[in-house]
Amino acid sequence: MKHWIGRSNRRGRTLLLTAMAGATTLLAAGCGGSDDGAGEALARAPGGGPPGAGGPPGGGAARATPVSVQVVQPGDLEVTLRGSTNLRAREQVDVLPKQGGILAQIMVQEGARVSEGQALARLDDAEWVLQAEQSDARAQSAKDAVERARALAAMDLISEQEVERLASEARVAEADLGLARLRVENAVIRAPFAGTITHRYVERGQQVTTAAAAFGLADLDRLEALVAVPEREAARVQVGQLARVIIQEGAAPVASGRVERIRPVVDASSGTVQVTVTVAANTGGVVLRPGQFVNVDLVTETLEDRITLPRTAVLVDGAAPRVFVIQENVAMEREVTLGYSRGDQVEIRTGVAPGDTVVIVGQDNLRPMAPVRVMQRDGQPVTGGDTP
Repeated sequence: MKHWIGRSNRRGRTLLLTAMAGATTLLAAGCGGSDDGAGEALARAPGGGPPGAGGPPGGGAARATPVSVQVVQPGDLEVTLRGSTNLRAREQVDVLPKQGGILAQIMVQEGARVSEGQALARLDDAEWVLQAEQSDARAQSAKDAVERARALAAMDLISEQEVERLASEARVAEADLGLARLRVENAVIRAPFAGTITHRYVERGQQVTTAAAAFGLADLDRLEALVAVPEREAARVQVGQLARVIIQEGAAPVASGRVERIRPVVDASSGTVQVTVTVAANTGGVVLRPGQFVNVDLVTETLEDRITLPRTAVLVDGAAPRVFVIQENVAMEREVTLGYSRGDQVEIRTGVAPGDTVVIVGQDNLRPMAPVRVMQRDGQPVTGGDTP
């Protein structure tokens, strides 16, 4: 009995080894170089390989990056020279009394718009009025004396020399009358030109003199900007050229003007030439004021059919300038050549063509061949976004 049990154990071990050998053969066949088995299934897996070998985690498709784009269209490009300055009124003066005296009446206040010749204030003129009346009486008396003398001379009762002496006295009396009337007229302080009262320096009852200003007056409707242009660039500026006024950097111009005059000498201390630009104070609803700080772009040339893009669309992180162009919802990197710039726009001379769709927002997160989703095109939202 004991011998039979031993033989049975040896037979069981033999069957177990045979089964294990068969399983090993089947496993080797399944993992071989065949193109039809599990190898083909792995090749067809997303990402071209097993999960973790490439592509996003989990082997899914890459996520599309949301971007804003602009369709390239050629247009006119203004070549400009920029200067910064404070605006000033084209005409501004301190109005001084023409004679000293006590200020009896103030007729305008600061901020009042006045016409040329309008009365601003009046001095106490009672004494000057009386002097004018006296001078008038003397002049009339002298005139009458001349007429009587001529009548007597016609009858040979007085000499012609006496008539000439009386006529000379009459002319002096007439001149004195003119001076007296001028003092009365000058007792009124008047505006030398139409404008706005910017300052009032006097009070009623105050003693004023011809050495101290009574009012400040400026024409706020016509402004000018004095722009300092580097000497090397001055030849590009001509009288009559267009100028654009910008208040905030990167914002659109708020007003336009013209180059009125160019100083013919160079400022030795700064190496610049002063260019005077006239500007309308109120255009497009934006009111400009004297003293306001502005940027002025002098348009020296206009180039036709040029491609421009926002500066932010161009990547210049140490490498050659480049942009991302969208083709079939995939970002394609393009090197570009830059030209002139104006404000936040820069000329693209090579690298893109009319009709190309260029990423202007979101390009910092892109890589070549990355899928994108267009959320905004030419400033208009794209419903749902364009998906790859």
